[in-house]
Amino acid sequence: MFKKTKVRQILELLHKDLSAREISKTLKVSRNSVAFVKESYDKCDKDWDEICLMNDDEIYHLFYPHTFRPRNRFAPVDYLYVHSELKKVGVTEMLLWEEYCEKCNAQGISHCCYATFANGYKRFIADKNYTSHIEHKPGVTLEVDWSGPTMSYMDPDKQEQQTAYLFVAAFPYSQYTYVEAAASMNQSDWLSCNVHMLEFFGGTPVRIVCDNLKTGVIKHPKHGEVVLNDSYLSFAEHYQVAIMPAQVKKPKQKASVEGAVGKIARKIIGMLRNETFHSIEGLNSAIRKVLDRLNDKPFQKRNGSRKTIYELEEKPYLRTLPMLPFEICEWSYNHKVGPNSHIWFHKGQYSVPSSYINKYVDVQYNSSLVCIYASHQLVAEHKRIPTGIRNAKRTEMSHLPYPIYTPDTMESTLNKAEAIGNSTRTVIGRLYDNAKVKEQALVDARTVLDIAGVYGKDILETACSLALKDFHLITYNTLMPYVKRAAKNRKNDLTKKNVKDHKQGIVRGADYYREDGKNL
Repeated sequence: MFKKTKVRQILELLHKDLSAREISKTLKVSRNSVAFVKESYDKCDKDWDEICLMNDDEIYHLFYPHTFRPRNRFAPVDYLYVHSELKKVGVTEMLLWEEYCEKCNAQGISHCCYATFANGYKRFIADKNYTSHIEHKPGVTLEVDWSGPTMSYMDPDKQEQQTAYLFVAAFPYSQYTYVEAAASMNQSDWLSCNVHMLEFFGGTPVRIVCDNLKTGVIKHPKHGEVVLNDSYLSFAEHYQVAIMPAQVKKPKQKASVEGAVGKIARKIIGMLRNETFHSIEGLNSAIRKVLDRLNDKPFQKRNGSRKTIYELEEKPYLRTLPMLPFEICEWSYNHKVGPNSHIWFHKGQYSVPSSYINKYVDVQYNSSLVCIYASHQLVAEHKRIPTGIRNAKRTEMSHLPYPIYTPDTMESTLNKAEAIGNSTRTVIGRLYDNAKVKEQALVDARTVLDIAGVYGKDILETACSLALKDFHLITYNTLMPYVKRAAKNRKNDLTKKNVKDHKQGIVRGADYYREDGKNL
């Protein structure tokens, strides 16, 4: 390290009218240095008052602008290039330093050693890793994520070790944490953990910050609109909470839950590592006990614990939960409505209004209900067919353009005959009684009942009552002469009635013959 000339002290003594010899002896500097400072001061365009306001380094560089200037003995390193290359897979500082050395040797320039290369890169990125302290507001943000480390439990049915994935949530203000084990990381388990989380906290925050997982976020472009999947969006609308995914490769935007994964989740895994669990429920019960103990543990650098700060300072700012919890539903898209006005879903058929035949609809379903949507509008709702039943149907009659065709049976024909009259019921009943095979008389019974569609129910009932006076067993051929006779009698009666009406003539009132002739 070179020794700098005491420029400020020399100027102060010169300002007090001391000679160069006296200043040299007092400050133990050469007279040549004193003479140089005095000569430079006389040529300087700044007065003493301005120089007094400057620090020592600024004064020194004012009088010695070219002395002790640092010189580069090695070829400069492009640390911006180094920083960008280190982001690539397989690239290390050692590899980049070796490439830098090869380039310098090819140009005949001296290169720095690896330690100088590495220290220079550390100084380069020092200002790029700056982290600002964030002041979080109570009850505003809740961060959620899946933990990387997992746990396990013994499945009693399969007698195999099953992986349990840890769902972690934390409030940044109080660091109050929730942990739950799930059998998978699919859509239903993700939503179930979110519902249980809000029930554990006893309220809803303003926003939930999550990762860009496919069970919650469909698309999160760098510039543009974030697209959530329908199930997670329904969850957010039910609890009136905003879902704000962190930016891609920006874990610091959910630093609290990342810290909870590293602190709380790992502690839980370590504390329960020697225990064996035979169900996911037993595992969650043990996790809850350890979690309560960790949330009650006092902070080291802050007054209180996670739970006390949450209960006293954060929970009052949460909004109350809805009266009914969110019912987890899943979606299935692009189901075509068939010609029978039904769609196929999970090996069963569900009816849709006939106006949607040959169109595509979406299905929202859970364990008990199936809701069918067309253009985001609910068009049908059915109870779900139980699991294991195939080719069953859920049909609402109002959805069909025509009544459902049901083939005739012995019971249906007897009911139709009874609706016409007692005589018709007797004729149909004797047909079945006389048949050796009951279903064989179904055709004869149907031909008799078809007479009502041609001649009318009254004619058929009248013909049956007349025929029963002459025959015990009546068939279609036996009954037709009586039907024609009854129809002819009905026609004669109508003709006589019309003639009687004409004989009565048309009676005009007194107003018709008034002299003013208004009605003439």
